Formats: sequence, structure tokens, C-alpha cells
Amino acid sequence: MTKKFGLAGLLRLRGIQERDAAQTLSRANRDEQRTQARDRQLRDALSVSGSTVTDSASLRALSASRSAARGLLSDLHVLAEAQQVVTAQAREAHTTARIGELGLTKLAEAHAAREQERELAAEQAELDEIAIRPKTEETS
Repeated sequence: MTKKFGLAGLLRLRGIQERDAAQTLSRANRDEQRTQARDRQLRDALSVSGSTVTDSASLRALSASRSAARGLLSDLHVLAEAQQVVTAQAREAHTTARIGELGLTKLAEAHAAREQERELAAEQAELDEIAIRPKTEETS
């Protein structure tokens, strides 16, 4: 009979923690990519200016629009920096969780190999015992 791996519950917990950390990292990467896409869209919109200034009111409106867009770009830049920090933290947490799970997985695999080796040795001992019995016992 095989002996159960004593840290199986902890291994399951570490697996759950690793999957949770992977999901957090995935969300952080997705948020960072969305912010970068919004930044690119805003920059593209600012670079394509088809409006021509015909009077001072149009010039003031264009100036206000560009000023607001610069403020939005600045806000997006701050948000992108914050998201990079969050992503880096999530990546570190995921790496730590993976290392913890990997260590326990290796222990579980080593335990399974030892148990299989022990079972095979016990089976071989039984076969050896059967092989050395006198022939007379087999016929009766």
C-alpha cells in the first residue's frame, strides 16, 4: 500500500495560490496594454489635426482642446507608470508562487518515485520468496 504524500494539502494550496497570482498578473498586463493603446490613440488623434484656424475663437478652442489633450496624456502617463509598478509586483508575486509550487511538486514527485520503488522492492521480495520455495510445496 502506498503512503500518501504528507504535504499534498499544502501542494494543492500552493497550486491555488499560483493560479491566483497568474490571474492577477494577466489582469495587470491587460490593464497596462489597454492604457498603452489609449495613449497611442490619443497621440494619433492629436497628430492628425485637420482643423484650420479662421478666427480667434477657433484658435482659442483649438488651444483649449490641445491643452486638455496634453492633460489627458499626462494623466495617462501617470496611470501607465502606476500600472507598470502593479504589473511588476504581480509578476514578482507570480514568480514567488511558482517557485513555491515547483518546490513542493518536486518533493511530491520524489515521494511518488520512492513509494513506487518501495512497492517494487516489496513485490520483488515476494517473487524471490516464491522462487526459493521447494518444488514439493507447489504440487500439494
